[in-house]
Amino acid sequence: MGYTLAEKILAAHTEDGKADAGDIIDAAVDFLMVHEVLGSRIIPVLEEMNFEKVWDPSRVLVVNDHWAPAPNAESALIHMKNREFVREQGIKHFGDVECGICHQVLAEQGLVVPGNLIIGSDSHSTTYGAFNAFSTGLAATDSALILATGRIWLRVPESLRFDVTGNLSRRVMSKDLILSIIKELGTDGANYQSMEFHGPTIDEMTVGSRMTICNMSVEAGAKSCIMPINKQVKDWLGERAREREWTAITPDDEAMYIDRITIDLSEDPIEPMVSLPHSPANGEAVSEIDSIEIDQAFIGSCTNGRFEDLKIAADIVRGKKIHRGVRLVVTPASRDTYLAALREGFIETLIEAGAIVTNSTCGACVGGHLGVLGPGEVCVSSSNRNFRGRMGHPDSLVYLASPATVAASALKGVITDPREV
Repeated sequence: MGYTLAEKILAAHTEDGKADAGDIIDAAVDFLMVHEVLGSRIIPVLEEMNFEKVWDPSRVLVVNDHWAPAPNAESALIHMKNREFVREQGIKHFGDVECGICHQVLAEQGLVVPGNLIIGSDSHSTTYGAFNAFSTGLAATDSALILATGRIWLRVPESLRFDVTGNLSRRVMSKDLILSIIKELGTDGANYQSMEFHGPTIDEMTVGSRMTICNMSVEAGAKSCIMPINKQVKDWLGERAREREWTAITPDDEAMYIDRITIDLSEDPIEPMVSLPHSPANGEAVSEIDSIEIDQAFIGSCTNGRFEDLKIAADIVRGKKIHRGVRLVVTPASRDTYLAALREGFIETLIEAGAIVTNSTCGACVGGHLGVLGPGEVCVSSSNRNFRGRMGHPDSLVYLASPATVAASALKGVITDPREV
């Protein structure tokens, strides 16, 4: 019997080289990412453990991103604790409030390569599967144990395979593809499973588009989401991780999957999608919903705040003005992304159209600042979650969509199919 991508990567991190689905394994971790949860919840656990030293300071990234810069005294204190911990422990990789969102920062710094086992203190740490790695999010206690020992125990997930062929239509993005998949699976359809994505469509995708799919897999309950390497990832690693050694991981021909799902976009094309409140699984084609007026449009987050997202938004609004009464909030995923978009003129185009462009932060996505919603307000967002109260008041409404749909909606004042603009 052969191994899936998840089984093969996890097996390489065990002492006996075995990791069959359902096994409980003790695995060596390659890298750990933590953000503000370090100062709020992890450090108290470490204190109870009489912790003294990080297992390997070169294998930890600390990022202040969720509330950056600090919008209140509580957040400021957490950031101070993180800075002090980094200094005391000699942690090499640290991103303070100016750097951007943790998942984008880790990837841009070349800290993930194929075959890695990476743990993050954030549920959307599934993002790194775009780089042919096993990555997942764990809570504060697990993260504290990894900081102290460099090891983790977990159950090896079963794998669900997707084979995708055909091309995405004009202004239909990978966000639309994953929203359509989550609609079919539901929020627990891949519960504690590893979603594997294969096929020529995935092979041709940009790094950013792949990251979007892996990022949102957790909204279907997935433990991880892994893709084989493609040319775009090779080029990315050649630029950002050229001094690191790595080997591409492929599943065995005899690998066992709990299901194999084929998606042929040439026979069944996907339209621009929108997920209605209050679940990412409430997906509908934009063309099928009634006119929904919006108060705010948000382009950003670890899901869709990357260079290509800002580019398509700028292309759509260029030479136009956003609808009166609509706030278009744009948050680049990182400082590097911001600078690249600035050099290409995307930021100027967005501002001229009436957008508010913020520093790189989780900000509006988590209802922290820079775009918090009031009671009854409606937002169409390129982020990953639309739970009740996610972006502010519990009576606000959040609709999830691609950056193209968000930009088009900002122009029209209602949720709009970007192909019509």
